[in-house]
Amino acid sequence: MMLPLSEPVLTVGQLWRALKVQLDRGFPTRVWVKGEVWKCKPPSSGGHVYFDLKDQQAQIACVCWRSSVLNLRLHFPLDDGACFEVYGRVTTYPQRSQYQLVVDDIVPAGRGELYRRFEILRDKLKAEGLFDDDRKRPLPSFMGHVAIITSRDGAALHDFVTTCRRRGSHVRITFVHAAVQGDAAEAELARAIRFAGTLHADAIVLARGGGSIEDLWAFNTEAVARAIVACPTPIISAVGHETDFTIADFVADARAATPTAAAELVTRERALLLATIATARRRLANAAARILTRSQERLERIDATLRRPPQWILLGYMQRLDELVSFLERSNPRRRLGDSARRLSQGRTRVAAGVRRCLVSRTARLNALQAQLSTLAPQHTLRRGYAIVYGEGEQIISAVGQVVVDDSICVLVHDGRLRAAVKAKEPMREQDIAR
Repeated sequence: MMLPLSEPVLTVGQLWRALKVQLDRGFPTRVWVKGEVWKCKPPSSGGHVYFDLKDQQAQIACVCWRSSVLNLRLHFPLDDGACFEVYGRVTTYPQRSQYQLVVDDIVPAGRGELYRRFEILRDKLKAEGLFDDDRKRPLPSFMGHVAIITSRDGAALHDFVTTCRRRGSHVRITFVHAAVQGDAAEAELARAIRFAGTLHADAIVLARGGGSIEDLWAFNTEAVARAIVACPTPIISAVGHETDFTIADFVADARAATPTAAAELVTRERALLLATIATARRRLANAAARILTRSQERLERIDATLRRPPQWILLGYMQRLDELVSFLERSNPRRRLGDSARRLSQGRTRVAAGVRRCLVSRTARLNALQAQLSTLAPQHTLRRGYAIVYGEGEQIISAVGQVVVDDSICVLVHDGRLRAAVKAKEPMREQDIAR
């Protein structure tokens, strides 16, 4: 069999890179893959997890790096045969000539659809600019009236009210009930947000305790997100636990990790204001005490002066008059102008002398550099018997390896150029170096 000589010979690495390019083109983004977990190993010494995902038709190797493992609320190793939906990037592993899935997220089968819907809505609202910080409204510096939207049956209401009463009893709380879970939650939450926007509260808190993605799904809906954006009152999202993020968190004007944290956010300015008042009270008391002390001392001095004999009073006034005359003499404008003129003349003399010294020094330095530059100039070197050899293309020839026999060369001497051809090449000899 004759092999086509026109086809290039690829190395193994080149073949792998070509295959990787094709694989990346086929899967430019991450994908969701559903299957049964097999051979899931406990985390390695580096914290990575390796397992296989398969179904009745095929099998793919999976790796979950330590950074992703730490963010997953799963207990490893996973049970063999358990069905999961895996989110990751398809890539190749050249050392074993196989493709694999680098896993970012793992959820039980069925939840992947919710994640996909979450990401689609998140990307859509983000593209519209609803997540931008410049769109969001700042919270008031001091809140006296707050509306909270949550379920009357949940713990979020109790935690929020208890914390507000403990930290800021001045805050008036208006409760707006809405279902926070189930099929009716989306419509009720949107309706409650629109109603709370008419209460003229300083802020609205949208609260719910933690739960799974299914439990929190009402806060990942477009109707709730757009109701938050359209609300005229700033909204604080306090949904789930600290690690839970919903669409409501992204579009709200502020986010609190929990309902308790939202209450602390609402009442924090009161604590700062009380501290400021206490500090001002201390400063005012200290200032009043200092003024009272100085006034009392001044009153005592006046009383002592009035008790002195008249001649002592007259002597004190004369002494003050002498001090005033001495001050006026020192402050005479003519005297001050004369001093300034003398200092100006002295400064002008010093500057002129400094300029002359600098010019002499710089001139000497310039002459020395000109002499040195003249010594090092290429034309001076050529007059001493040296030459510069150029090859074809005007490149400088500095080694015999740059030319071959019969090459045309150009020799530059101090008064012109010589055109020549290479007749032979010889290595450097000791007598040549001695010259």
